[in-house]
Amino acid sequence: MPSIKLLIVEDDLTSQIMLKSMLAEYRLTIVGSGEAGIEAATADQPDLIILDINLPGINGYETCTRLRSMEQTCKTPVIFLSSYTDLEDRLQAYGVGGNDYISKPFDVAELLAKMKFHSKYIEKHQQASKDLTSSHNMILELQTSAAKVQSISRFIQATLFCHDIDSLFRHFFRTAREIGVGCVLQIHSNTGVETRAIDGNIAILEQEILDMSSTMRRIHSFGKDRAIFHWSHARLLIRKVGNMIDTIALFMDALEAGIKSIEGESRLLHRVHELESQNSLVRDRVDDLFTLMNTDIKNAILSLGMVSVLDANDEDSLHDLIGSFSKRIDTELQTLGDNNNTMQQLIEELRIPPPELQELMDISADEGDGIELF
Repeated sequence: MPSIKLLIVEDDLTSQIMLKSMLAEYRLTIVGSGEAGIEAATADQPDLIILDINLPGINGYETCTRLRSMEQTCKTPVIFLSSYTDLEDRLQAYGVGGNDYISKPFDVAELLAKMKFHSKYIEKHQQASKDLTSSHNMILELQTSAAKVQSISRFIQATLFCHDIDSLFRHFFRTAREIGVGCVLQIHSNTGVETRAIDGNIAILEQEILDMSSTMRRIHSFGKDRAIFHWSHARLLIRKVGNMIDTIALFMDALEAGIKSIEGESRLLHRVHELESQNSLVRDRVDDLFTLMNTDIKNAILSLGMVSVLDANDEDSLHDLIGSFSKRIDTELQTLGDNNNTMQQLIEELRIPPPELQELMDISADEGDGIELF
């Protein structure tokens, strides 16, 4: 049983030699007093203790009492080994927390049988502890993974309401802190290329690596658990990727969608501004046309000799005629303007996030402390 640590507290040299020979397969520690036994048990935390009763200094009963009062050894099995054979001695040993009792001179077969019994119990306990630890770690990992996915899910929603690259950077770094990622991010958009670090400091080497990473594959691992994620509009340098490659890939997909959304909205706004300018020009031209129509019609009537002069009634009739056409043209222009206003209102509504995301966006405006990358 090489994995089992056995502490023997025995002051008799002959007994020490015999026990050492018989139990050589265990990881043995042998001491000769109760005080030394307590010290060794505290330091080594053995799996099993063989304890003599008649010891120099504090006896075995007191030693066991103190062991049971300490967190490290309160549940460690204790086998008493003594020349005392009365029932009262066994009851006292049991009363202070003993698990078993062997009388001296001990029978080798009995000792080995009891050691085998306790060893099996210890091995089962050790395996159960390992299984429990493994299960705990698995649950913790699942909880951590779920929390990271939830953070990225919030980022995905937030990208729908980011209207510029600066706000996208802030949301990205906030989420990166939540999932425990130190990084440098480079975004390529229709406004240019911008590189920022989560801690605000970009090393020259980091900048050079990102600038030269265009020929790398989509996910490139290197060095001590570091990686570069290369998407169409973004490049991400990660300090310690661990087992989060898939998670960060999802993170980058959301970022890519956010960049494309901002570029699409920018193009839409540009088109709206163009329409507004065109409408303004059309209105100016219509005003000029009204003036020309009025003058040209008057001149045409006079040049044809239809009348030598327009009296007041003729002027009014002509003005009403031109006015009716003007109103019709103006109505069409107004409809065009209303359509333009409607488009602008839709864009403004798109800029307003739902209430459940407003708090997230307000918090993310504060970048907080960063994580050093190099």
